[in-house]
Amino acid sequence: MNREDLKNYKYSQKWIKRQLEKYEEQRSMVLNISKTIDGMPHAKNKPNYSLENLIDKYDEILEILKKDQEKQNEILMQIRKIEEPYRTILTDKYILNMTLEETAVDIGYAYENTCRMHGTALNKFDNLENSSVEIKTNQ
Repeated sequence: MNREDLKNYKYSQKWIKRQLEKYEEQRSMVLNISKTIDGMPHAKNKPNYSLENLIDKYDEILEILKKDQEKQNEILMQIRKIEEPYRTILTDKYILNMTLEETAVDIGYAYENTCRMHGTALNKFDNLENSSVEIKTNQ
């Protein structure tokens, strides 16, 4: 994972949350539709076909959500490899959506120092990504 993945973490989390909410809405709608269908095969029973298509579509969305969540977990694992206080800075900024001012108060450093440390933390995050790529290619 690189710093762009880290910066997009919060947007990915929001997207996952919205997709799960939509999925739950559609799931409840499908359950309501399925209650009205008698289960008997009818040649002109279009709701059955719509229901099957809807279920297939949401199975595909669930697969995308699983892959996206795996990516989020990789980002969290990579952050855990960074020493403190850099880990806290990245976690506060990109995972908890705190500002650098709030993070400075959280870790007890001056704002200017926190800004410099933020840059160092991003470099450490990138270096971890680059070193893991090198390890994979050497194997």
